[in-house]
Amino acid sequence: MYLIESIIVVAIALLALVDQSYSAVVFKLGQCPNVPGQATLDKAQYLGTWYEYKRFPAIFEAGLDCTTATYGDAGDKISVTNSGTLRLNFFGRRIVLNENSIDGFASIPDPSKPAELSVSFGGVDMGGNSPNYFIQDTDYINYSVVFSCAQFPGFNIQFAWILTRAPGVAPSNLATLESNLSAAGVDVSKFRIIDQTDCPV
Repeated sequence: MYLIESIIVVAIALLALVDQSYSAVVFKLGQCPNVPGQATLDKAQYLGTWYEYKRFPAIFEAGLDCTTATYGDAGDKISVTNSGTLRLNFFGRRIVLNENSIDGFASIPDPSKPAELSVSFGGVDMGGNSPNYFIQDTDYINYSVVFSCAQFPGFNIQFAWILTRAPGVAPSNLATLESNLSAAGVDVSKFRIIDQTDCPV
């Protein structure tokens, strides 16, 4: 399983080297940017549904809009449900082709860094019990900025999200949030706004 995943990642990286306009992933040479999680995290306040306002391209979300992340209390862990909709515009009408969701869990490997989580889906430990989901900044009621980076020899693949509590509503401090990521070495020009209009209930 891991061999197949590794081959896929290498193929993506090679495609990105050949065609820098390839938009299925954000591929960068060198080391992952240092984007630590914020110093504290109030788990109870963070739970609930977040709507993707912007995200980096990611193969596992290709073509999806109306995307959400819902977090729940699972004792010493956090339950995670990521959902999205694949739609087609057909003569001015939106046709839902598929509604997708995946369930997983998040844990906090180091209690001294509570905003650096290890998230896994389908029973597969994506981070080897190391943090792979960094809540860089959140005010709990309006926005959350999340960063993740997979390191490989000589290159990395980055993921980033700006989440909001209200669908399709930009945080009032969006420029500051992006500026903070940029200062940490993240290329915020890779963000794409997500369509959250006329979403299935």
